Amino acid sequence: MHDLSDTAVRKLTAEILSRPEFSPANYKLPSWVEWARRFRQWLEKIQLLRDSDPLLYWMVVGIVALVSTGLVAHMIWSLRIAMSASESFARDLPSGHSAPDLAREGRALAASGNYLEAAHCLMIASFHALADHSIIQLRPDRSNRWIRDAVRKSPLARGLADEIDALVLCTERRWFGGRENDPDIYAQWLSALERLSTEVK
Repeated sequence: MHDLSDTAVRKLTAEILSRPEFSPANYKLPSWVEWARRFRQWLEKIQLLRDSDPLLYWMVVGIVALVSTGLVAHMIWSLRIAMSASESFARDLPSGHSAPDLAREGRALAASGNYLEAAHCLMIASFHALADHSIIQLRPDRSNRWIRDAVRKSPLARGLADEIDALVLCTERRWFGGRENDPDIYAQWLSALERLSTEVK
């Protein structure tokens, strides 16, 4: 039977702790702990400057405050530029001319046998027609999925909204998939655009 006296336990513990793997020199702190420790030491040194060299202390505080203010101002400026670009894109969309031009381009493409490209033109023309009548808002950050959802929630006739929703999905799959050059998809878009032009007058 093993000796479990206090003396034996202390002796065994001392032997275990004396092994190399338990030496403090071999223990390495995680990098983030080491970084936090150094940062705290740096802050403590800065704090000591408040008494030993007040001028240098306030210079350091001023520089840090200035850099922080500059970073915040740059972030605000970048966000304002991005948002104003999106708004100006929506404002500058051609009104009244884009849909007919795209429709004419689509007919020309269909006449030359490029039915998928023609259908894509008519899809974009329908987006412009919807935007011109404030049914959706076109912005560069809005995907076809967002447009489909907006069309479904719009006051358009249920049948037409469902048709446009299905046509956008079908065209997108063909455009980014097998690129089947089927005249049927063009004919469907032509019909949908004509119905849309009639309904939103």
